[in-house]
Amino acid sequence: MYYNHVIRLVAISIITISLGIQSSFALTESVDLFGTINSADLVLNDIWIEPENPKNREAVTVHGTVYNAGIIPTEAVSNVVTIGYIVNGELVEISLLENVLPGIENGVKISSGPIFDAISGNYVITVILNYHDTLSHLRDNPGNNIVQKVFQIGEKAPLLISSNVYQKYNDRTNEQEIRVEGEIADIFQEVQKNKDLRIKIEDTIRGKVITDTHGRFTFDTTIPFDDRIIEMQTNLENESSISDSKPIFPIKLQDKQSALALEVISDELELNLDRSDITAVIFQDSYENLFGKITTNKNYNRQDTTMNNFDLSIGNFLINKMPSDHEYIVEIYMKGRIVDAFQRVFQENEVITRSVSISETAKVQFKITDKNGTPQDNVVIENWIYSASTNSEGLTEWINTLPNFTSNEPYVAKAIFPDGTIVWSEPFVVNEQESVSVEIIMEAN
Repeated sequence: MYYNHVIRLVAISIITISLGIQSSFALTESVDLFGTINSADLVLNDIWIEPENPKNREAVTVHGTVYNAGIIPTEAVSNVVTIGYIVNGELVEISLLENVLPGIENGVKISSGPIFDAISGNYVITVILNYHDTLSHLRDNPGNNIVQKVFQIGEKAPLLISSNVYQKYNDRTNEQEIRVEGEIADIFQEVQKNKDLRIKIEDTIRGKVITDTHGRFTFDTTIPFDDRIIEMQTNLENESSISDSKPIFPIKLQDKQSALALEVISDELELNLDRSDITAVIFQDSYENLFGKITTNKNYNRQDTTMNNFDLSIGNFLINKMPSDHEYIVEIYMKGRIVDAFQRVFQENEVITRSVSISETAKVQFKITDKNGTPQDNVVIENWIYSASTNSEGLTEWINTLPNFTSNEPYVAKAIFPDGTIVWSEPFVVNEQESVSVEIIMEAN
């Protein structure tokens, strides 16, 4: 691709120079050829791509055929004629056209060189001759200088459906009032109007909607309140699409309320959220305004007035109501260690879901020696998550631990020797599914 960019820069430089020179000879030429229409008339006959059926990520080149329907060579009119190659509305290449002699039998083949890597989908490719308009319109007919075609590569990419679900509890009818808002686009983010969608709740079609001119849709319905999570799904009726699935939670939201739903994903087959010691620290609108701390730890310090338990724990979701129409900064901790953080505006009656992956597949082992390399036994290793003791070989057992959320938050541990001496480890980082051995050396007094 670097070569193509160099050619493009050279072409533009030549064009700039030639346009400055051309004004001096164009007057003489116009007198010589005045009254001769289409004296050098370029015609772009056809375009195609190679390979015809490219593999995924294979480089694609655009080719075409050009002939001169006029009566004089193109170099007699201009020594610089450019070709523009446009893919899905973006100019990706400019190349120079060689001299083309008159007559269809003197036609030439043009080529862009590799200009994009193939992925499945539709490509609108446009090739424009005389891109910089260096041929006078008196000689070249611009109407036959452009060819545009749509090429399908691989299987047609499915359309993408994105949606938000808003739920409000009606205490008079004991129903959830549900609104689904969303849009449909292709892989190039082009909106898709007049598309038929089905809205399904619990595998039952609740209704159908059609996208508007902006590719958006809205659907309203009511369902009886249930004390379990209910799945809502949207998909296209007659076309391939990546359907969008959203949960409807058993929480009773009123006006000016929203909710946070943390989905905890763990390596454990059966995750016990009540024993996971997960805490969400929430700031409202800025870090200067601590909204509160929400935890699964039933034994939290009751004197901390900012600390509360989650409103609801169901399945692997932790759910809490919050005032709507605010931007919240949420930091999530497990056993005192940060594992995730995000920032989001919570709209009225919206439940913001966030998946949090909890993994204890990382392991750490400590080796304690003196400066001569002699193993030290009965040394206690502690940090705020775990503690262990060394054996006669100066080693602890392998300890399951949380991977580091970021390298900017490394672990440290302290070694407490039998005589009361304390030595801190160097900071260390443990990645997911990694086993790390950390050595702590006792220096002589």
